Amino acid sequence: MNIAFIGSRGIPAKYGGNETFVEEISKRLIKKGFQIYVTSESNRFFEDEYNGIIRVHVPSIQGKSVTMPSVNDVVATTYLLLKHSKDIDIVYYVAPDGALSAIIAKLFKKKVIINPDGIEWKRLIKRSHFIPFYMISLYIITMVYMYLMEYLSCKLPEITIADSIGIKDYLKKTHKVENVVYIAYGARELLPPRFSKKEEIEILNKFGLKPREYYLTVARIIAENNIHLEIEGFKKANSTKKLVIVGNFNKKDAYTKYLFKLRENNENIILLNPIYDKEVLGVLRKNCFAYIHAYEVGGTNPSLLEQMLFKRPILAYDVPFNKEVLEEGGIYFKDAKDLANKMEMLEGGEFDLRLIKKIQIKRIKRQYNWEKVTREYERVFRMIICGKGDYNGIRI
Repeated sequence: MNIAFIGSRGIPAKYGGNETFVEEISKRLIKKGFQIYVTSESNRFFEDEYNGIIRVHVPSIQGKSVTMPSVNDVVATTYLLLKHSKDIDIVYYVAPDGALSAIIAKLFKKKVIINPDGIEWKRLIKRSHFIPFYMISLYIITMVYMYLMEYLSCKLPEITIADSIGIKDYLKKTHKVENVVYIAYGARELLPPRFSKKEEIEILNKFGLKPREYYLTVARIIAENNIHLEIEGFKKANSTKKLVIVGNFNKKDAYTKYLFKLRENNENIILLNPIYDKEVLGVLRKNCFAYIHAYEVGGTNPSLLEQMLFKRPILAYDVPFNKEVLEEGGIYFKDAKDLANKMEMLEGGEFDLRLIKKIQIKRIKRQYNWEKVTREYERVFRMIICGKGDYNGIRI
């Protein structure tokens, strides 16, 4: 079977959850006899191979508008199917922007799967609090557009994939559809096997850090991930530790500007640009005192899953998506004041960390391992290829 993944920025994965998913699932499907095509953003059309995966490079339009991915997906779909139409059985769009492109795939008589990701239109509501007033109308238009893409993501494909049960229930209830299947993400292992303890300490020193003396967050720097809430909570807490946030800070962006202003001159709040070296990132995750995950909108987040492998305490924003993943393996907070309180309680030894670690590992092994996820996708792909039209009975 030949599967094409469209909508990620390309592989190898750097930060995005979509890219991580595409890389992890593709390399496993290759071993099961699948032929995999992955479109990648580029500056020209060409193809190459990456670990047995055919990468189809397509020029991409870069811009501030959230509608740009839709344009990129249309170009990628058109180019890919004009060149490889006979070779491709299923087209999988990893984001709701692909809903427009799915119309093209349908014209080529291809089977289509779409993963709407999170509740994307709600992201715009959160971001609107940090933009100039004159941009409000643009955000409203974009929000309506993203809702339409979500709707089409449920109506056009053979199957709509939800990576969390909460998202699945939302899509079925909101759009009155039954073809929504839940398949979780897996946890990408970032454990740094090649570093000794001495080497780990040397890496931490480069960032001005010591083992167990800092809180960590690895995230996209966008409003709905509530980085501002983390900074506010840390400043309220009576803590001698540091707060380290790793992400795509853009000093021209209004939200990033707000975060730097919020930090003021606090030397214990360290804002780092993206770290693409997986093993260095693993060292940071492994040696943190605790991890903070303040994501509010979306389904299962790969960055949260990756952190669970390191068995460190996780302070998570109190929303259903995070509780679905962590269950009793998380420490939950509702606002900045509550986060500060939970930090002080954690530093005071008021939580059963052995139980928290045990639950996290149990969740990863049973629900969020890539081998299990791959088997579930293989089953769905084979059902679609075999022409079985009733997907409502799939229970994954």
